[in-house]
Amino acid sequence: MLSLKCMKKVLLITATVFLLFFPLNSASLRACSLAIHDWQLVFFAKLPISAPLFPLAEFNLLQANFKELPASKILWKSGHSWLGHFLSGFVNAMPDWPAKAKWILTDENKSVISMARNLAKRGSPPVIIGSEQNFLKIAFFTDANSGNNCHQLVLMTNSRLRGIHADSDKPWAQEANTMAWTSLIFYQLPIPGRIMSLSVFPYQSTRISLFEDHNFVEDLMARKLLTRRPDLEIDPFVFDFPELPE
Repeated sequence: MLSLKCMKKVLLITATVFLLFFPLNSASLRACSLAIHDWQLVFFAKLPISAPLFPLAEFNLLQANFKELPASKILWKSGHSWLGHFLSGFVNAMPDWPAKAKWILTDENKSVISMARNLAKRGSPPVIIGSEQNFLKIAFFTDANSGNNCHQLVLMTNSRLRGIHADSDKPWAQEANTMAWTSLIFYQLPIPGRIMSLSVFPYQSTRISLFEDHNFVEDLMARKLLTRRPDLEIDPFVFDFPELPE
């Protein structure tokens, strides 16, 4: 079993490579919907973590509530590690308005309400996002339809988010249970040339593909190594893996 330290290194490398070479865009693609899979769960682990590594769910919460930048600073409160501070730098690679704000990571031992009250007294309060009760779910699936040669690795974070903007004119507060995930689908080995797709959720409240290799998938189906999905069953918005255990 991989240690948490090793898994963090994998997350770091994956995020670095794909955010540099496959920046997010608003065009949601078909992911691996060309093939029909029979995913079988072969490994699952649920680990408590101090903070999400990347604020996908936090971004989504802000986008769902504001159409433009409500403050020049976003204070993200959680138990951030050095890795979280490093990965938060990729926030600026996002194309949407939350990336225009200055994200400040803090692990201040106060409630978001207390922080909002104190900052409101100073004027021009930032938006405060608190990520709590964070868990990392790691799931590995194999596809029975491909003779167990096609695999999927899912990394999912579940968090309790609290958002507050103590604006005197338009105050805002919200609390929500959130989920964010990354899905890597590959054939036999997760190496260049065998990766079929990399998807993330949520981006503007939906799934989006960062990378897809349609030619590779078509070649595997032509060689009858993957099962082609009937045209009427293609739906790019469905979850491409079974529901994970609690």
